[in-house]
Amino acid sequence: MYRTILLTNDGSEIARAATPHALHLASMAPEATIVCVTVIDTVAQLLAQATPSGWGYDGGRIAVESAEAAVAAERAEAESALAALKAEFESKGVRSVRTAILEGHAGTAIVDAAAAEQADVVVMATHGRGGIGRALLGSVADHVVRHAPCPVLLVRPPRE
Repeated sequence: MYRTILLTNDGSEIARAATPHALHLASMAPEATIVCVTVIDTVAQLLAQATPSGWGYDGGRIAVESAEAAVAAERAEAESALAALKAEFESKGVRSVRTAILEGHAGTAIVDAAAAEQADVVVMATHGRGGIGRALLGSVADHVVRHAPCPVLLVRPPRE
């Protein structure tokens, strides 16, 4: 039923809660492909967050260099985490695993990846915030549920 499973992973423990669910879906279809994606910030996003105008006081040179270094560090961390996740899936018998690092706003990037990959399902963890928490912090999961071209399986982390 699900031949292409898009699994999101931001490297957090909460995101790891979705991994067994993607594995279970893949186990039901031997030809399934799991596409593991991580979304990282762009240089422009970091600059916009760092300074009110998006530029440093030196005309932007130091701010841009710092943002580029931060994005490179995020990319290296994402590559490592995705390689480990791919190895984990392969060790558990998943024959086809791909990884991708996306840049931009997480919700939009995930929806775009689901469309590009022709995903049959998106599997992702959610913090489970509601009401004011979601309104103040935004919700990647909410955006994906509303805009994805396929079903979305949201996994809440285990309660402590």
